[in-house]
Amino acid sequence: MQISGIFLNPAVELQTATSLQPGQVVRVEVLGVENGLATVRIGGQTFTATGEIPSPPATFRALVREVTVNTVHLQYLNGIPEGDALTTMAGALGMATEPETIKLLQEMVRWQLPLDRSLVEMLLSAARELPPRERAAFLAARVWLETLDLRADPVRVREALAYLLGKDEATPRGQEVLNQAVPLSPDQEVISFFTFRGQELYGELYLVDERHGRKGEQDFPLALVVRVETPALGATWVYLARSGKELVARVTVAEEKFILPLARAAGELKDRLAALGYTLADIQVTARKISCICELLRPREPQPYRPVNTLV
Repeated sequence: MQISGIFLNPAVELQTATSLQPGQVVRVEVLGVENGLATVRIGGQTFTATGEIPSPPATFRALVREVTVNTVHLQYLNGIPEGDALTTMAGALGMATEPETIKLLQEMVRWQLPLDRSLVEMLLSAARELPPRERAAFLAARVWLETLDLRADPVRVREALAYLLGKDEATPRGQEVLNQAVPLSPDQEVISFFTFRGQELYGELYLVDERHGRKGEQDFPLALVVRVETPALGATWVYLARSGKELVARVTVAEEKFILPLARAAGELKDRLAALGYTLADIQVTARKISCICELLRPREPQPYRPVNTLV
């Protein structure tokens, strides 16, 4: 008799950094099916699986029902219309569907994190202690820190968070912590942080390395991001990345009135890069408030949804 649900057998003992707990909602990626067994990945760890598994390639959400030494039992969350997915996940966690809760779940889904009620409640509680204008930036940065291997160390998390948000209590130790941290997921970019200061400006340079890579091992980073803070312009962010054999740039300014001057300066930027041997294909200038680097990053898009149609 086919038992409803999905049963996982870890290839090795459950890793502490990606341990699964009952009550979590997790993102499951189906890698393949062979000889009656499926191979799936959750949080960077690979499992063999049986039960209600979609045909690969596919991703879906599941609720962790039970965890034992040798087996993890998942419940497939089916019948979720796209617009109602976050509401359904909040319900599966036993939480009220308040706007701030849904927004936090959305940020966690964006980074493909397990949705854990205790973590959600802890982050919401910490955010409520802040002024409303600071909550969105706090939650974005705090969720991103959950994707790094420092998340189990509260002291390092506090140091990194203070640095990311530019708090008064921030120290160079926060930058050191971030430069030593690596992502838990194998398909997430790794970032190196560098601070610079001048007479009229200061900011950071970020090196975003290739997915599956290690910091500093690429001939040319996946992207260069610069944040420049000046008295006249406020915070300006420049994101420079490769697109084939050319470069593309995204510039984000603090206010709408700065868009036109920066757009006019695009020609000079193209000339400077051309002198270095690089071709800038396109440059986009927009205005919005960005509080930390994690808001500019673009996590890997999940595989398109496919309904359950396989039993293994």
